[in-house]
Amino acid sequence: MEDELNDLLTQAQENISDNVGKQQEEQYIQVLNDSLVELVKLKNTTDDYIMIRNTAIQRLYSECGYSAIQLGDIVGISRQMIHNIVKGK
Repeated sequence: MEDELNDLLTQAQENISDNVGKQQEEQYIQVLNDSLVELVKLKNTTDDYIMIRNTAIQRLYSECGYSAIQLGDIVGISRQMIHNIVKGK
């Protein structure tokens, strides 16, 4: 009788442990999915602002006569990167 109770107790503890483990696993997967969704949104926003930045650089260079060095200093990127942006690379 005592052995049966111990076996039932052990089974109950294992079931609880399994359920808690599965709940944690589901929570981790949900957090992972949520973070991936937010990262995609952030990348899309970043891409939009990079396009806006690049357009401004191209117009300041071609229409306003700013040099690559001046634009690089303003934006904080290299002169070569400014030339790449201006050339549309």
